[in-house]
Amino acid sequence: MEQLIDVMPNSNSIYSVENLNYEDHLTYDDYLNYEERVLTEPVKYYVENKGKNIRQYITNYFGNLFGIDAKYIRGVSEFINIMHNAALVIDDIQDNSFLRRKKECAHIKYGIPLSINASYLCIFKLLNEMNKRKEIDVNITHKIIENLYLAHIGQGMDIYYTRHKIIPDIESYNKMIANKTGAFLYPILDIIIERCENDILKEKYSELHDGLYNFTLFYQIRDDYINLTDPAYWKERGFCQDFDEQKISYLITYCTNNKMDNYEKINDLMTKLNKTNSDKIEILNLMKNNGLFDSIYNILLELREKILSSMEIDALFQQLPFSKFDENSTKNII
Repeated sequence: MEQLIDVMPNSNSIYSVENLNYEDHLTYDDYLNYEERVLTEPVKYYVENKGKNIRQYITNYFGNLFGIDAKYIRGVSEFINIMHNAALVIDDIQDNSFLRRKKECAHIKYGIPLSINASYLCIFKLLNEMNKRKEIDVNITHKIIENLYLAHIGQGMDIYYTRHKIIPDIESYNKMIANKTGAFLYPILDIIIERCENDILKEKYSELHDGLYNFTLFYQIRDDYINLTDPAYWKERGFCQDFDEQKISYLITYCTNNKMDNYEKINDLMTKLNKTNSDKIEILNLMKNNGLFDSIYNILLELREKILSSMEIDALFQQLPFSKFDENSTKNII
């Protein structure tokens, strides 16, 4: 793969990764024609409302590890960033979410039809331009498409489990997480290692891929965990939103598979519609008392150690804190 950053070197589209300025807040208007500007607004809204930049951090880490030039890495980072944010637009619609990064979701601001179209327009435009470029290794394009396919399998199974109240075994749930969350992580490694000319460094591929797999588990399990345990998260996304969605989270899956105390009562309470805060606190107390929160906390610690044994990304975990559940944190919840 010669130049991912030259996906559209002679075009004035935002999809030319060469045109994306890493230092700025991605002011797209200079690079868009009228139709593109109008139709991609929901995705632009998310790109400009920056998140934790986790994929950017991982991209930079791999770039430094394999000795890839900074300009190329900036291009990869923005390429992945656009695809990721396009996917988030769809994800929020499917989850019926209201807030994303402390602001109203794109589908609420722009409407569901335009938001869906914007998401797929961005993804198909990127793939279409990649397909035109002969200097892009066809295997890279295939891997990106495969990961997009797996992302839909993973996201679909997540929705399927929740909609049909199916609690799978842990192995199946982990597979769902890897497909859903890994789609915009695995391609980073694939794209960058293709550029590497050091055969010895390339031998680290399997180890690093395993590290990314563990990171996908950590990321999703942590998200499910802090949804129920972190007051700061409650302020941003609402109090125990997963209970409102009746989500079959990792915590529910782990609790049921291990037949922890009162797991059947917890599952019954989860099916209740229009839960009050008192209902949610009751579920939290059951989870606290049967040791579920402690078990998940320890799993997160173990995963973090596994990841750090294969990837030196200590600083990234500073952006992904988690702590033991404090039952006193619900006292001010009415």
